Amino acid sequence: MTHRPLVGIVVSFSLGICTNYLINIPFIPVFSTAITFAIANVLLFIFHPCPAGISRRAKGGILALLILVFLTGIAYHHLRFFSHAGNNISNFINTDKIPVRLQGVVASPPISKSVTSPLLNSIKYRKEMSTFLLRAEAIENTVDSGISGTLLRKWRKISGTIKVNIYQTQQEQETTLVNKCDSLSEELEYGDKIELICNLSIPSTSRNPGQFDYQNFLKKQSPRVEAIASVVSLNNIEILSEGHGSFFYTFIYGLKKKLNTVIEKQVKKESIPLVCSILLGDRGKVSQNLMEGFLKTGTIHFLAISGLHVGILVVTLHCLLRLIQLNTRYLAIIIILIVFIYVAIIGMKTPIIRAGIMAAMYYGAFIINRRWDLPNSIAAAVFIILLINPSDLFNVGFQLSVLAVLGIIYTSNRLENFFWRSTLLVEKLQDKEERSEIWFLLTAYCRKSFCVSLGAWVAVMPLIAYYFHIVTPLTVFLNIIIFPLVWLILIGGFIVLITGLVFPILATPFAWLVSYSGVTLGNMILLFSNNFRIFFYTSTPLWIWIVIYYLIVMFFILRERIKIKLAHLIIATLSILTVFVFSGLPGRGQDCLKLTCFDVRHGASFFIQFPNGKNMLYDSGTRGNYDVGKFIVAPFLWQQGIKKIDTVIISHKDDDHCNGIPSIINRFSVGNALVNKFFLQSGNKIELLNMLVEKRIKIGLLSDGLEIKNYGTAKISVLNPPDKDVLQNEGILVGNISTNDSSNVLLIEYMGNRILLCGDIGEKGIEMLLSGNGGHDADISADIIQVPHHGGFIVNTGDLVKSVKPLHAIINGLTKDISPSTIEEYQKQGASLHKTHESGAVTFMINREGIKVSTFL
Repeated sequence: MTHRPLVGIVVSFSLGICTNYLINIPFIPVFSTAITFAIANVLLFIFHPCPAGISRRAKGGILALLILVFLTGIAYHHLRFFSHAGNNISNFINTDKIPVRLQGVVASPPISKSVTSPLLNSIKYRKEMSTFLLRAEAIENTVDSGISGTLLRKWRKISGTIKVNIYQTQQEQETTLVNKCDSLSEELEYGDKIELICNLSIPSTSRNPGQFDYQNFLKKQSPRVEAIASVVSLNNIEILSEGHGSFFYTFIYGLKKKLNTVIEKQVKKESIPLVCSILLGDRGKVSQNLMEGFLKTGTIHFLAISGLHVGILVVTLHCLLRLIQLNTRYLAIIIILIVFIYVAIIGMKTPIIRAGIMAAMYYGAFIINRRWDLPNSIAAAVFIILLINPSDLFNVGFQLSVLAVLGIIYTSNRLENFFWRSTLLVEKLQDKEERSEIWFLLTAYCRKSFCVSLGAWVAVMPLIAYYFHIVTPLTVFLNIIIFPLVWLILIGGFIVLITGLVFPILATPFAWLVSYSGVTLGNMILLFSNNFRIFFYTSTPLWIWIVIYYLIVMFFILRERIKIKLAHLIIATLSILTVFVFSGLPGRGQDCLKLTCFDVRHGASFFIQFPNGKNMLYDSGTRGNYDVGKFIVAPFLWQQGIKKIDTVIISHKDDDHCNGIPSIINRFSVGNALVNKFFLQSGNKIELLNMLVEKRIKIGLLSDGLEIKNYGTAKISVLNPPDKDVLQNEGILVGNISTNDSSNVLLIEYMGNRILLCGDIGEKGIEMLLSGNGGHDADISADIIQVPHHGGFIVNTGDLVKSVKPLHAIINGLTKDISPSTIEEYQKQGASLHKTHESGAVTFMINREGIKVSTFL
């Protein structure tokens, strides 16, 4: 603490922020306690001399300072995260979208991107959208004029930041395509005061176990985003005036726009998205396929502007300025200024702020003739970042950035000494000429790159597994190949940006180098991600295992200082690893059946966990472009520690029941997939069937009267549809059976309780179900029923309810989907209605004690 006081201060401040995040402590009591504590310590220092001497007093003062900083962290986080002004926009809205008219100032330049339909959607589409931040100033509301009930429309002052999403109409998209430009980006700029008509709501929160909490994510941003505004046409936006932004950001955003123009003019078209991402941090135009390739290969950090990019920029500038023999102080000042401008252009993201501060402190030491200390530099960077936004402590990018730096600093040299101790000793004895040979330099590069990559990977691997559920062990070797290409793009790109602004003709050869480096990099990433198994998905690790992992790493780093034998440490690590591996193996299961109905808005997805440890997924889809499999079902399964799905059942071919299946089979091992002949012979889902075949997943056929085996004491019967071939042989027109009526209907029985999953059956489907299709027992009574077709109107719903006599009814749809008459029929029966759009995911636990129901919200 005495040698590096800032480290202790930052740790205490961070602990205070964590405490307030976990336990929301009011500001006033904490602030009052901090002031009282500070005054008491000052008075104690003045009026109570310490008999034990200065050392004891110093220790007491340090402890008091750390406690005071801890309390300050609590108060500061509460002030920034939990409190807001009385006229904040969040006080006027809720989760329902309401049409409003707003005025505000554009706080960030519009970013354009394309939204495409999911792979399995029957209707393929591509929508253009733009997004930007708006500093809200006024909202229009109606007030009573007092004259014959006349309403007046007045503007009310508001505050807060709103994320605006603009969806272009078909005509506007065609105009944009013809003009080959983004009309919104051309018209709207930072600092414009605008008026817009939009649908306003608070950001969506997590509605299912394990689902990403978008509302909490936006709340942690700087500036904090309070609301989402959806605009359905560019015609609903009017620019009132210009020039309401700060001079600095107006200059920065203008410069960035010019730099983007330079790249678009100089670099080949196919390389522009990748080059813009690596140089300027604009990842919006990188294709989804390529983005997933970077993620799967563990090289996504090359696209996320971070310390690597700043380091390359700094080293390049340092070498160039040294060539002209510039004074060290002037060199340091120039580098600090350029790094500061680059950080601002990129967008002040947390990882690059950290790198920029560390670079500034390193070169600042030359200016004031002070010794540079690495741990203090890291601590200073963290402290400044937390002062800017205390919620960045929980930012994934911040955590990975800091841990990667610590891993490189404290492990890379140790790893090199451990693996190549004798080689390093020989190299010290070699003369300068031998060390200058190409082969020597190449082997040294590979060795050091491997150790740096391994050190960073060791440091961040658990958090990547926790947040992204993916492990990429071979990225350590891949980085050695990829880094030279990224280096060429960065160095060549910086030259292109500078010369492109001043002498465009000089940028041509460097633009050629950057273009083909970008093409090569993209092709290599796709080659490795598509043809080699260099990654695997993993379930969410428990925090206790993450803590144990980092403790083991710390013991290895401090082994010599704390005098622990390497053999003893390895034995202890292997013992802990054994416990970890066996704790993750599936057990015998529990004496209960668990049914989880996900909230997927207008769609369906059910997951059943059986007593014998097996499981089943019934449908996974929703209406629209949201990937239910990727963003709802997969996070839930990872959170539950589930790595294999024994059976996937697709009720019928509608998109809102199966467009999430591809993401599931790409992320999990699936035993078999069950469909019916109506689905198989429809020809609508050939892509899905091909995927199942490619993944070597067994495809089985269901029909009325069959039973699904191997689920222990649970009995699973298929009640619908009839066998299509049998119907045709009997001369029955199968054309009269609609897609919805051909849904697979399951009856699950366990411990005297029954669950009826109905899919989308309509009037004809209910008739067939009630009649037993001429084959099975017509007893379809059940304790839990999935209300058919999202709760919509069906003529014979009453007949179904009377036959089933449910205690619980699940409706997986939206308010506009649900028919009042359907609700009335179930209420007459006395069934408890569970609407997922209101209560979030609904979970039923069935055991010897009966049925226990819980909702996520």
